[in-house]
Amino acid sequence: MTFATSSQIIRLAIVLLYAVLTSNVADASSSASVNENTTGKSHQCGDKDGVCMSSSDQADVPIQRNRASAECTLVMAPSGLENGGWGIFTLTPRIKDEVLNQYGDVVIQITDPNPHTAAGMRRLVWDYLWEGQLLAGHYEGFQRVYSAVPGIGSLANGRTKGYNAVGGYPAVGNLGLDRVFSPGAGAFTHYENYTWTASKDLDAGDEIFISYGEHWMNERSLTDGTAWKRDVSDLRQFGYCLDNIIPGTSLIEHAGRGAFASRDLEQDSIIAPVPLLSLSISSLEILKERQDGTVEKATQLLLNYCYGHANSSTLLFPYSNGVNMVNHHSAKANVKLRWLEGSELIPHSLNAKYMLEMVALRDISKGEEIYLDYGSDWEEAWKTHVDNWRPDPVDVKHYAHKMNTDANFSVIRTLEEQHSNPYPDSIFTSCYYKLEPNAIDKLKTTKQSVGTYNPSMIAPRNLRPCLVIQRRELPASSSREGREEHNAMAYTVHVLNRPTLDAAQRIPRGHRHFVNVPRNAILFSEKTYTSDQHLVNAFRKEIGLGDAFPEQWEDLKLLSSQMAQLA
Repeated sequence: MTFATSSQIIRLAIVLLYAVLTSNVADASSSASVNENTTGKSHQCGDKDGVCMSSSDQADVPIQRNRASAECTLVMAPSGLENGGWGIFTLTPRIKDEVLNQYGDVVIQITDPNPHTAAGMRRLVWDYLWEGQLLAGHYEGFQRVYSAVPGIGSLANGRTKGYNAVGGYPAVGNLGLDRVFSPGAGAFTHYENYTWTASKDLDAGDEIFISYGEHWMNERSLTDGTAWKRDVSDLRQFGYCLDNIIPGTSLIEHAGRGAFASRDLEQDSIIAPVPLLSLSISSLEILKERQDGTVEKATQLLLNYCYGHANSSTLLFPYSNGVNMVNHHSAKANVKLRWLEGSELIPHSLNAKYMLEMVALRDISKGEEIYLDYGSDWEEAWKTHVDNWRPDPVDVKHYAHKMNTDANFSVIRTLEEQHSNPYPDSIFTSCYYKLEPNAIDKLKTTKQSVGTYNPSMIAPRNLRPCLVIQRRELPASSSREGREEHNAMAYTVHVLNRPTLDAAQRIPRGHRHFVNVPRNAILFSEKTYTSDQHLVNAFRKEIGLGDAFPEQWEDLKLLSSQMAQLA
């Protein structure tokens, strides 16, 4: 028998591992190119009609009778667009400004991906990511922040013109699981309740279209295209209901957010469709470049929302409404995951998108929490984490989202006042402000300037650091009801730049730009890498798919077997 040397074994391991981790890149590189939109999502868009196709392109599925109950109001069904894949349709009429997904969904911030390992995620998932500055992720990363938006933000097709739904702004909160008390801190996203509203009146059967970013509209002169509508009875028969799940605070200790049944659900009924994106574990590595020059590696929070297997380097990210909030409970599991029956979507390669179905194991009552069995590997990892957990050594006890709603912080301290009464080290002030068009050229010729605030500047993209220089109380004014309104404050602030700010909004180095703003234009923010998702001891583990995970993807088992044969 011939025995391999240690160097031969190492070389083989490197070759095999490289082949596995780059398979996503090779497969994806042969796919159709996309137009990258730096303000929203990257999608394939037509020059003639302004239609952008969702990458949810597996709409050839077996027909099951009446997937959506009479109570269902929103479904996923084959799009009315040619080659549009899946689409989202309303089953009820909607009026302008009505919320389409009443309870919203989570937003998962993806921060500073390691450019050396994130290629697979860039090619396979980038079509589904939004700019973090549009979804409250301004300061989560130092170099780049992207937002994963399950539900309508990932499922709906888009139009550069003629869209009929617009996104809102996520709420921020930790559900009371403070980092100094709970081992669950940092294990789930703080960004929640992201909703979409109708931008025009809709009829029952209308397909929902969203905008993939303002630059598509600004840079192209396109027609609105044709509105798409389908028969409601067909949608109930062929569509997957998207509002069987609503969010709430989980009954499981330290779990945070949970998924609950919005109505009575029968055994064997499909609770939700679970379309998937594949990516590699290595692509979720974070490279934190701190301002002091140090570099740290960490793992993206997105890992906790992915399905996987201990013997595989492949992950599957589910991006349908509500499914990301279903927690683990091995003893009380009332749903399971299965591959779409009778279809060719059972995966054989990594260059496609796939779909599971979440199915009720028994009758589930309205208001009951929905549980999935994550598997013994996940359960053991969580138990070990809880047993060994200690509060993070960096004693950061304050949360910006709490300070923003605390009356004790309603009056913002000036920079001078903060010398004797400072805010917590992890907290700073941000202001909504936007430079006028072409203002940069003027600022470059001076050392100091004063800008003009406009209430329309209160928009996610315009949030930036600021220093409060002066505070003054405005004269009392009379309200419409005749009551006098007192204690309204105006603030003079020194406006600063933030990472990832658009070049046209960056104040030149050495220039001091001041502006007077009202109190509601100022927020408390957390410094980069100080939010809970960046805790050193935060729990990270993929959700186990168990026997449902395709054996042909268990590449780590193959690698182990090859190594054993050489030993």
